[in-house]
Amino acid sequence: MTGPPVTALITIDTWRLDHFSASHTPRLWALAGEGERFDSAWSPIGLTSPSHATMLTGLMPWEHGMEANNHHGYALSASIPRVMADDRWTDVAKGAFVSAYPAGPEGGIDVGFDVFDGPDAGERAGDETVGRAMAWLPDNQGAFLWVHVYEPHGPYEGTGASDVERYAEEVRKADTVLTPLVEHLVARGSTIVVAADHGEVLLEERCGRQHERSTSDHVLRVPMFRWTPDRPSQVYGGMTGLEAVPTLLKGGMPQPGAVRLAESGICEAGCSPGCRPEGVLGRDRILVKPSGARAVLRSGVIHTHGEITAAEVAALQAIPAVSAPGQPNLESLRQLGYSEP
Repeated sequence: MTGPPVTALITIDTWRLDHFSASHTPRLWALAGEGERFDSAWSPIGLTSPSHATMLTGLMPWEHGMEANNHHGYALSASIPRVMADDRWTDVAKGAFVSAYPAGPEGGIDVGFDVFDGPDAGERAGDETVGRAMAWLPDNQGAFLWVHVYEPHGPYEGTGASDVERYAEEVRKADTVLTPLVEHLVARGSTIVVAADHGEVLLEERCGRQHERSTSDHVLRVPMFRWTPDRPSQVYGGMTGLEAVPTLLKGGMPQPGAVRLAESGICEAGCSPGCRPEGVLGRDRILVKPSGARAVLRSGVIHTHGEITAAEVAALQAIPAVSAPGQPNLESLRQLGYSEP
């Protein structure tokens, strides 16, 4: 035993569901096999800041208001309760260690943490982030910990001959750098929730690496699981989403939904023909059903694929209009390869 149990949220940026496997992520796959795996978990958006805000608040982007990345000019209001504000974590240390600017602290994601450690711009290596987190973890006190690694996000490093090969290398690296932390948390009998904020486009669409512009399954379906020392292993197939993360951290179980609502993070007509206006105000909205049927709302027009009811179309149309961004951080946008709003 190396200390009291920890409640830990581990997030891997831009991690595709089809790269959650024994070959791509051996340590995390083994941990999930001993825990509760959610095979139909969905992100609400293919952008880092709003999807993490959803995991910390249990709200969708159009509910919590952080509707694109912090460097696009969006922020999470300090008045919105975060999961770590729950009474069960009143007397524990609360620390966040993130690997890229879009995960905070700019934009209010840092509110509620005693320690928030992240780069002032761009990104840093996951092993540095993990090392800082492990050095901070108290050995005589419980803790609420969030650790975020950015390796799978492009541009991909590695020796592979293609983006596809280098992306897979980045995913394996994320698993490797997280392994010491996972072993430490398991030894402490912790509650561990692991999730991706969103996936990635490789060769499936007109523009590669376009997760922020896409509402495809390989962007919005994400790996998610929970490990605790006292719950039986199980695989859940019902549709759920990243808004269930606070429930999982508290020890509860999400109720599967009949539909999923989600949106793209930005419009670039060259990649998503017909979307408008360009930028963060021109996003697509989607509704997906367990059957695979979906409705897409693009530029005011509904496109349906499979059986969609009038009530489901109305639910999609009821998502509020996207709020205008504040002042963007243009240097951070350039460093990380995002489009300006």
